[in-house]
Amino acid sequence: MPRIAVEDRRRALIDAAVRVIARDGVAAASTRAVVGEAGMSLASLHYAFDSREQLLAAVVAEVTDAERRAAEEGLLPRVEATDPETAVHRGLDRYLDLLVAAPERELALLDLAVWSARHAPDAVAAQYAVYREAARASLVAVAAATGARWTVPLDDAARLLVLITDGLTTAWLADRDTPAARRSLAFAARSLAALAVTDPSPGAARC
Repeated sequence: MPRIAVEDRRRALIDAAVRVIARDGVAAASTRAVVGEAGMSLASLHYAFDSREQLLAAVVAEVTDAERRAAEEGLLPRVEATDPETAVHRGLDRYLDLLVAAPERELALLDLAVWSARHAPDAVAAQYAVYREAARASLVAVAAATGARWTVPLDDAARLLVLITDGLTTAWLADRDTPAARRSLAFAARSLAALAVTDPSPGAARC
C-alpha cells in the first residue's frame, strides 16, 4: 500500500476498529479483524500502536469525544422553553431520538466501557468525566433558557443526568420499547426539574 503518515495510519486504524466494535463487539476486534477492515497489514498496525490494548484505548478516546458531541447535540436546548421540566424533557427526547437512530454506537460504547473498566480504568473514568461535563453544560443551558437556578450543586445534578441517560440507554437497548422509554424520560425530566427553582431576581445565579 502507499506510504502514509503515522497519524493518518492511526486515524484509519481507529476508524476501522470503531466499525468492527460497532458491528461485532470488542471481543471480535482482534488485530487481524481491524487491519482487515482497514485494508492494512499487521505490520502497519504495530507500526502505529504498540498493542491491541493501546489501539482500544485510542478508540475509547475517539468514541468518547463523539459521544460528547452527540450528547450536546441531543441535550442542549435548541428551542424556547418556559420552564426547566419542558427544557429537560425536550432534551431527553432528542437524546432518545439519537439513540434510536444509531443503537450500534451505544452498544459499542457499553462494550468499550466494560473493557475499559477491566483493562484501562483511567480511560473509563475519563469517558464518564466527559459525559458529566456535557451534562453540566446542558443544565447550565437549561437554567439560562428558563431563568431558573439549580438548588443542588451543579456537579451533583450533572451526575444525576448521566445516570438517567445511562439507564435510559441500557433499558432501551434491552427491550427496544421506545414508547415506554418516552414515558420513563417524562418521569425523569419531572424529577430532575424538581431540583430547579425559578428566581426572578435580576442578579440571581443561574447554576
